[in-house]
Amino acid sequence: MSRDKRIGIIGTGSMGCMLIRSFLRGGAAVPQQLCASNRTPEAQDAIAAETGIQTADNNRTLVKNAGVIILCVRQPDVVPFTEEIADLLTDEKLLISVASDVSLSELEALTPARVVRVIPSATSEQLKGVSLIVFSERTTQADRERVISLFGAIGTPVVISEPDIESYTTLTSCAPAFFAEMVHEFAASATRMTGIPADEAEALARETFIGTAALLEVPGTACADIVSRVATPGGITEEGVNVLTCRFPAVCDEIFAATERKHASFRDASPDKENSGR
Repeated sequence: MSRDKRIGIIGTGSMGCMLIRSFLRGGAAVPQQLCASNRTPEAQDAIAAETGIQTADNNRTLVKNAGVIILCVRQPDVVPFTEEIADLLTDEKLLISVASDVSLSELEALTPARVVRVIPSATSEQLKGVSLIVFSERTTQADRERVISLFGAIGTPVVISEPDIESYTTLTSCAPAFFAEMVHEFAASATRMTGIPADEAEALARETFIGTAALLEVPGTACADIVSRVATPGGITEEGVNVLTCRFPAVCDEIFAATERKHASFRDASPDKENSGR
């Protein structure tokens, strides 16, 4: 297989492993096309044994033998890892970073490679959800088509401008945690208010949430359609919807405000300050 078709993944933590599994499951790549490297050899060997992909002895070897490099490391590690391989990241390489708060300009200052930022979602594990994509001006039309095809196999790729990435990340990549916490709290309220056992309440809420998501997958169905379908005028459900309409917007506004504050703290932090990423 030619070097240009090979995809190297640096970092086999949760994100790197999720992408490997999803690319294979979605048909975006075959095992022989993927190669991984990791600071801890046991981690890269484990995903290789599970999926049949190749491994590299170190990051430099991986970069030499791949045309596309996906950097799946924690935000504070992006610059050190990029500096380690900078001399190998020529303009013939396509570098994809999944770090949420490392800009294209920061990456381009470190390498002449063609740079792309992608913010995937945990839902890509089920070949669902959205991957946000920001292309640098260095990328070619072929690069854009390849990245869209790659991430289109594991969900819906959405190309955005870089100034929008923080708010869009809250809406997509962060949202699975928010939705899961909402389901959990809704079930916990049922336990507090009605005495339904906690395990049973969460199971019922989870199954209903999954069913609601399936209804939303029907073409042409909007959230408002489901609300009007279930909450008949003057009925019991409408009372609960009225509570949400009154109080929930402020909660959602605070979620966006809180995530924006955290993004700002990352932007303002010194390069050597420890951050925890998304």
